[in-house]
Order: sequence, then C-alpha cells, then structure tokens
Amino acid sequence: IVRQDRPVKEVLDADYMFVNKPLAEFYGIAGDKKWGDTLERMEGSRAFQRGGALRLGAVLTATSAPLRTSPVKRGDWVLRRVLGTPTPPPLADAGTLPGDEKSFNGLTLRERLAEHKKDPRCASCHLRIDPMGFPLEGFDAVGRIRTTYADGKPVDVIGELPNQKPIVGAQGLLDYLHTREKQVMTTMSRKMIGYALGRTVLASDRPLIADMSTAGTNATFAELATRIATSRQFRYRSADEQNNVVAQAFRPATQ
Repeated sequence: IVRQDRPVKEVLDADYMFVNKPLAEFYGIAGDKKWGDTLERMEGSRAFQRGGALRLGAVLTATSAPLRTSPVKRGDWVLRRVLGTPTPPPLADAGTLPGDEKSFNGLTLRERLAEHKKDPRCASCHLRIDPMGFPLEGFDAVGRIRTTYADGKPVDVIGELPNQKPIVGAQGLLDYLHTREKQVMTTMSRKMIGYALGRTVLASDRPLIADMSTAGTNATFAELATRIATSRQFRYRSADEQNNVVAQAFRPATQ
C-alpha cells in the first residue's frame, strides 16, 4: 500500500492478498494453481472472504482465546484500533468465559455472553463491543473460514447495534465502518501523528488531525505523511521541548 501509493482504505478493505503455498493451503484457496514458497499478490480476494486487516489470519488469531474465538477481543480490537473508541477496562470481579467452548455446558457463545451481560455493570460495554465482534465469527480461532461450530451448530455472524440494526458477517462490518469513514481516518491520523512526533497526541494537534481526516480514505500514506511533515508540530519544537534539549546538553556526566 505504501510502496505503490495505494489508498489507505485498502488497509481494511483490499480486494487482493499475498499468498504462498502454505498460506494458500491454510486459507483453503489453493485450487489448481501451483503456488510456490514466495508470496504472490492474488487479486479478487473478496470472493474468498479475504483481503484487508479484519480478515487477516494474524489479526484474527491475535484476537482469539487460546482454544476458541472471542467476539469480545475482536470487537474490542475494532473499537480500539479502528474506531478509536475503546471501552473502559473490565471490572476486577467481572469474571471471564472459559477459554475452551467445550466448557460452555451445551450453551452457545452468544448464550454464555448473554448470561455474563445480566450484570448491568458489564452490559454497558458489551452493548458496544459485541456488535463489532460477532460479525467475525465466520473465522475460527486461527482465521480459517467456517460455517459451523465444533458441535455442528451454524456459526452466528450477526452483531446487533444498540439501535437494533444488524451487522451481518465481515463484509457487513466493513460496510458499517465505511459509514464511519471520518472516525476511522481520525484514528489513523492520531496514530500516524503520535508515531511521527514520538509523543502523546495533544489538544493542540486537533487542527492537524482534522486536516488529515478530511483527506478521506482515498488518500495515500504519502499524502498524509506530507501533511504531518509540513505541519508546525513536526518542524518546530515547543519552548518546553527546546529547554529540555538544552538542559540535557549541559547536564554534568554522571560518575
């Protein structure tokens, strides 16, 4: 995306992927093509429910429990990393679901979460988290496509927003994120600014964030980086920062 000056929206919604023989077999898309050990770009990945970070095996694995998927971890990842609206940390006595769905005593994952949400202290956060996580249940704990759970029951890929509007499957989640383009761009802009400046994003950075966000998801990383590099924040030190540099320069060496 960076080297070929592609639009930043492809971070989430690319219609291509990079595959070699082991990955093609793992993702179940080997077909008749003779894949080698070198990664190759494969077009039309949406036909295989692939492409972009949300459908990447590494992300799906990192947001799973050890022996099962976790709509909570996946939903929290979307809220925190994509939308920039993290929920508060769970209460110390909130409890956790078993790491293996075999311990659910015949209940589905949604039913176990429904029990957990009976505590109103937990429900407020799960009303935001769960709708972002359940649409990704079509991928197992290591990111492979599935249509049923281990017990044979159909996979539940419907997330319901607080206004009762459903989000169905990974593509439905991407469609929802498209309606939150400015929010997604704000999060990306904040992350790029923090990385470029090597500090926490401040209130004084808001005009720069707004400027970058208005570029939209068709902008390239080069365009966004240029806006940062030409900003006042990037080109000048504040008085406090300059004083700290001077103080460091004249600080006596420790024995």
